[in-house]
Amino acid sequence: MHYSGEFSHWNYSRMIRRRLQSLGNDPDDNAAGDVAIANDSFRATSLQSTSSLVKSSTTYFPPRHIADFLTNTFLEYAQTNYFYFDEIEFRQKLDYYYTIERPLDINDAGWICTILMTFAIGTQFAYMHGDRSQALRDPPGENSLLDDHIGLALYRHSCRLIPDLITIASIETVQAFLLLGVYTLPIDTSGLAYTYYGLAINMAIQNGMHRRFAGDGLDARTIEVRNRLWWSAYSLEKRISILHGRPFSVSAAETDAELPKDLPELRPPNRAINLLNVNATIHLTEQLGKVAHIIGRLRRLPRGLHQPFLEQLFYIHNEIIRWWDSLPKKVHCRDLDPLGPLFRCNIHMELNYAMLRLYMGRPFILIRAANSSSAGEVDSQRDPGLDISATLSSDGVQAAIRIIELCQLLQDTVGLARISYTEFSSCRAALLAIIAQSLNARPDYLRDALLQGMTLIRQMCVGLESARSEVAVIEALEQAARRLDHRSRSEDTATSQVDSAYSQFRRWARLWQNEPSSLSVMPESQPTTQLHDPQITAGSFDGFFASFPQELGSFATLHDAESQFSLNSPSMLWLDNLQLPPFSEDISAPAWEAGST
Repeated sequence: MHYSGEFSHWNYSRMIRRRLQSLGNDPDDNAAGDVAIANDSFRATSLQSTSSLVKSSTTYFPPRHIADFLTNTFLEYAQTNYFYFDEIEFRQKLDYYYTIERPLDINDAGWICTILMTFAIGTQFAYMHGDRSQALRDPPGENSLLDDHIGLALYRHSCRLIPDLITIASIETVQAFLLLGVYTLPIDTSGLAYTYYGLAINMAIQNGMHRRFAGDGLDARTIEVRNRLWWSAYSLEKRISILHGRPFSVSAAETDAELPKDLPELRPPNRAINLLNVNATIHLTEQLGKVAHIIGRLRRLPRGLHQPFLEQLFYIHNEIIRWWDSLPKKVHCRDLDPLGPLFRCNIHMELNYAMLRLYMGRPFILIRAANSSSAGEVDSQRDPGLDISATLSSDGVQAAIRIIELCQLLQDTVGLARISYTEFSSCRAALLAIIAQSLNARPDYLRDALLQGMTLIRQMCVGLESARSEVAVIEALEQAARRLDHRSRSEDTATSQVDSAYSQFRRWARLWQNEPSSLSVMPESQPTTQLHDPQITAGSFDGFFASFPQELGSFATLHDAESQFSLNSPSMLWLDNLQLPPFSEDISAPAWEAGST
């Protein structure tokens, strides 16, 4: 199929043709040349390579029972809340290509690449069927990376088919590029995966899959496959683009394809239907796009113009929470029963939901705005945007903690997957948010979540170089924040000790202040020796210091108060020894400035 575009040159020529026909001047196709060329879109089939690459592809096929194992592994662990191909048709193609006798040609490239990449992704998750704890403990040597070597060989051969996939530009090539993106997603997210998803989007648009099909000649099943593939490509490309700072390809206004719907002939055999999760993922992706647009506007506008956009963001925030709360807790999307058929899919759903809340709140975590009116100000003078920022920031931190809890739930049940982008990237984003929040305050519950998250993410980066480098960055930030927290707590302890002595001084000062008043009512003629009369010593200096001997010693030095606050005093020495954190230039204000010490 070919999508011409409403405002393309080719489509404009068709409009002129229809106008000429209405005037009784139908152009003579025979005079212009080939009738097929004049009426149909052009495909550069001459640029296709020979079929030799496709013919050799079957040599990479594993034995059939291994192929079934890798296919089942892909469907169980990698597919989750997206649609990559019709499972029934995929298994029919396996039967076909394992028994075919004719030589393969270029038209088989789309399905061949789809099959090979399904196997390659299956090798990434194959260890989930074995001893996961042992696999995570193994050092990154030959034994632990054997699966990765097999997957890499399958991927490299599939890459040789890419020029022909681009030239063919069929529905099968959309499947193939989606799977190439899935394979590279945990390895090079913002590079190769982003590129492959972009190619999948372009192939889909070339086939008109982003638009509602209103013509004839396609059955309901084919139309539904097109719609599901489109929304999967759209959601993946848009989500990855936003979360990794890349522009996405297609806006919501440019697509009117029908949302996926249930179709009996597309229901997978012996497997739960994930259609509700697919549609929920599409909804979260659309909301993520709206949030990204507003945050982008906030970054470009001066502070005085922020309020309307903050209110929009807060409205979306509340709408998302209401939508999530409206979903049934024990059915489909929110069923977190480890024995449920879609348990892992539902965990990923909530991870995506929590990531959206975190994405909304994390820009405000590092903003050190006043949470309450300063002394002397009235409430009417308070910036209402501060309340919204504080709410979004707080909810983002809570979402980060929830992500750690969900990852721990996965680890305790079906196990975390070291190659899962959703699990790793969610845990990574949550840890960064928690570290950012700890620069403002580091309560015990944040320390516990941070320790738990670091343990989990270290388990997920085994054997994956890109993941190890990202974890190294998080570890460096966490250690620096921990040093900052330790220093802050040491300073708080020293300050509390000073405050304790000062409070005792204040207690003494109040009693001292009351003493002269009692003396002033005495008759002037009364001898001063009566001050030592036992009947009036209850409130005297001697009586006070008798119960506080340490304060008496301190008071003896108060006459030299000026020398106590010299440059060599403990207070001044503390200021001299105070060191800025090594990364203070990267944050808006050092965490130690939050205190009043």
